[in-house]
Amino acid sequence: MDDGSRLSMTPWLIAVVLLLLAAYFAVTETAIASVSRSRIKAKADRGDPRAEKAQFVLDHFDQAVTTLLICTNIVHIAAAAIVTVAVTARWGLSAVSLSTLITTIVVFFAGEMLPKSIAKSYSERFTLSNSGTLKLLMAVFAPLSSALTAIGHAAAGLTKGDPEISVTEDELYDLIEDMTEEGTLDEEQGDLISSALQFGDVTVESILTPRVDLAAIDIDDSPEEILAQIKAQNHSRLPVYEGSIDNIIGILQIRKYIKSYLHLGSNMDLRPLLDEPLFIHQSTNIDELLPIMSRRKQNLAVITDNYGGTLGIVTVEDILEELVGEIWDEDDVVEEAVVELDDGSYAVDAEESVSDVFEQLGFEDPEEDEELVNTRMGEWAYEQFTAIPQPGDSFVYHSLQVTVSEMEHNRILKLRVRLLSEQQEGGGEA
Repeated sequence: MDDGSRLSMTPWLIAVVLLLLAAYFAVTETAIASVSRSRIKAKADRGDPRAEKAQFVLDHFDQAVTTLLICTNIVHIAAAAIVTVAVTARWGLSAVSLSTLITTIVVFFAGEMLPKSIAKSYSERFTLSNSGTLKLLMAVFAPLSSALTAIGHAAAGLTKGDPEISVTEDELYDLIEDMTEEGTLDEEQGDLISSALQFGDVTVESILTPRVDLAAIDIDDSPEEILAQIKAQNHSRLPVYEGSIDNIIGILQIRKYIKSYLHLGSNMDLRPLLDEPLFIHQSTNIDELLPIMSRRKQNLAVITDNYGGTLGIVTVEDILEELVGEIWDEDDVVEEAVVELDDGSYAVDAEESVSDVFEQLGFEDPEEDEELVNTRMGEWAYEQFTAIPQPGDSFVYHSLQVTVSEMEHNRILKLRVRLLSEQQEGGGEA
């Protein structure tokens, strides 16, 4: 190749190099904007040198973005100028308009859109690999970027913006997971913190004792019948209804009743012993209910449905168990909610939450349905059938086969869950 040919190719080679630089800056900008700060911080705390540079870049985010914008504009303008000069020299001014259009399209796709799409999927990898170079460029362009950043802050100060969120909820979950894996937190501590974050999203409907399991006293029962019912229960308080369970008129403290019964016998009147019931709608969040119960010094709340009927009850213990896990006392019978059977399937209590069962089985829900987090297995199973199921009826959910194993008065009590192989799942075998 002669010198003339080399000279004619030089502008195009420079333009290609500038296009690659534009793609590099676009990748870096998107990566540092998308990366999880908590994950980078965790790596930096472990002494990763690349993460330490990335942490520096994230700590000076405005300066980093300004530096990248300066570099991006330089290479874009330089590429456009070089292409224009090369086209003019070869084809004349008449071809400049067409070359400008083609250059704009190429720079947009190859230098902006495509690199940014890739960078978003690998934000952590690109942030770690590019932060060293970016840190150097930040030092080189420090005076110019500082001046431009100051101008930007001054302009932003003229308007009232939204409050800045320093750490998102997803980043908090990532940080808890990282700390648990590293051993900084043990598993129980990690679960407790995660439960605290989810506490405000749980409604009373997902933790209540349903009306079919509700132990309640009829106001018209004789003192002897009431005493017999109290002896058959292990509760410190019982709701009292008149006519129907949907008409709860008060809450009876057992110790009050026994004290009055020993003093007055069959001549006692139950109504003066009743505490005023607290009625709460099923959609109420438990973080809203707890302070209400604390303020009113009540241990039990009656949960109502959309028609004012009794849906169930919730106690303070139920709310606390949602935060710290199961609280056992000497009267509780310890039963495993998920038990592995000899054939490899699992016997599951219908009152267990779907998310807890999935976690214990090691099943990753492909649909990632957030509504299933606090849904009970029995309720979820009912939704899969078009009619009231019978023992032995089953359905398949991806790689899970769920079979109704025990029912009582049209209510599902027990389920059997089996993990299917890929072959069984694909063939739809039972």
